[in-house]
Amino acid sequence: MLLIVKNATIKKSGSDLIISWDNSNKQVSTLDLEMVVVVGNNVNISSEVINFLSSLNIPILIHGKKVDTVLVTPFINTIAEIRRKFYTLDEGSQILLAKRFIEGKIRGMINVAKYFSYIDKLQVNEIDVRIRAKDKKSLILEEAELSKEAWEELKKFMPSFQGRKPRGEDPINRAIDYAYSIIYSLSTHALIAAGLDPYSGLLHVNQPGRPSLVYDFSEMFKPVAIHTVIAVSRRSKLSLDSEGYLKKEGLELITKHLYSILYKRKRRTIRGEFYRKANDLKKFILDAVDFQPFIYKPLP
Repeated sequence: MLLIVKNATIKKSGSDLIISWDNSNKQVSTLDLEMVVVVGNNVNISSEVINFLSSLNIPILIHGKKVDTVLVTPFINTIAEIRRKFYTLDEGSQILLAKRFIEGKIRGMINVAKYFSYIDKLQVNEIDVRIRAKDKKSLILEEAELSKEAWEELKKFMPSFQGRKPRGEDPINRAIDYAYSIIYSLSTHALIAAGLDPYSGLLHVNQPGRPSLVYDFSEMFKPVAIHTVIAVSRRSKLSLDSEGYLKKEGLELITKHLYSILYKRKRRTIRGEFYRKANDLKKFILDAVDFQPFIYKPLP
């Protein structure tokens, strides 16, 4: 279960959380709680609650208009050995991994477009996903061009959507930002569980406080979020509140649909793929085992 909190106060009562807002209270059990999602700046949460959730290994995602923050307890899991090897990866290995992440993203976006093209009986153009870049600068440019092509196909299924603009002020872009923030949180948790440093990136520039590896790794899983937003926006009108965040009903619809996709598969859930791919990345670094990307394919 994901708990979304907006314009409220979070307190602890035994093993439960108490959410208070507008003279109302809601008691939430932590037994099946997997993540607390804080939306905006008007949520009060005590250090007791943060410490309590940390002891249960429940991450807190703070979704802001300009930046997202994930609070998660680091795992002690061969951290020193794997991080030393990761920091010294040669450029060829770094580019190979970055290419695989991008390949997973673009192929997943194409699969989402084909899924909706079947429903709407619209034709989508094929995109050549063979990535030819041999250095990071060329790879950044090639990724941007491939993403642009993929978004052009996806726009066909959202008539009111003008295009992807991170932290844009329209409901669709805000919905994508929000869905991405959950993907980032799951990626952070998985990478730390594998002993990796979420702040040491491959393609995204390393900056203080910026989880660059999270942004690299999460590329493969973004089509899951994109599918969610397209599906919800086609059935319900998404709108923003006076502060520029999705209204409560929109947040709930996006979260519910994304959550259903993450757990939809019987044999291997998509949520489990975050941890599986983080472990595959660990094997690539420690034992030179080939890394293959996660490629999202919507179920009928």
